[in-house]
Amino acid sequence: MSEGFNSKIRCRTTFSIMMNIASRITQINSTFESCDSCFVRLMIFPEGNHPEEITSVIGLAPSKLNVAGEKVVNHRGMARYVKYSAWFLSSEEFVGSKDLRVHRDWLVGKLNLCADGWKAVQNLKGVKITLKCVWLSKLGHSGPVLWPEQMKSLADLNLECSFDIYFPNE
Repeated sequence: MSEGFNSKIRCRTTFSIMMNIASRITQINSTFESCDSCFVRLMIFPEGNHPEEITSVIGLAPSKLNVAGEKVVNHRGMARYVKYSAWFLSSEEFVGSKDLRVHRDWLVGKLNLCADGWKAVQNLKGVKITLKCVWLSKLGHSGPVLWPEQMKSLADLNLECSFDIYFPNE
């Protein structure tokens, strides 16, 4: 009985080691046919602090800052006042791939370069953080893919991941 249990463990371990990227159904593909466009956005809400504090702590320049109380005008010319301060880093202008994994890897690479600053930001009082993955469907089926090691690296960064998936042609 004991030997059978050990051989099952050995089998599982061998199987895990033998798994490789080539065995995955969805390989990295910058022209992901079912995707119209995609990007990732790191969103940090610093509660009562100015978002520039995030920049100085993390050591990364944001794609965009929203400062509570500032007047902003959208692309339709509508004005409003920013309700909550926010710090954003987006792959939208920097990564041309239609494969969300490439966008995620770009952003995680940035965070890995400033690991101490990233941990310090996460420990700021009242800060709220999420990684938003935005994916627009081209064909109305399929969807974004993350590989296990990509999910693990998000867990290692203590970073939640949310998905906004849109079907603009329906």
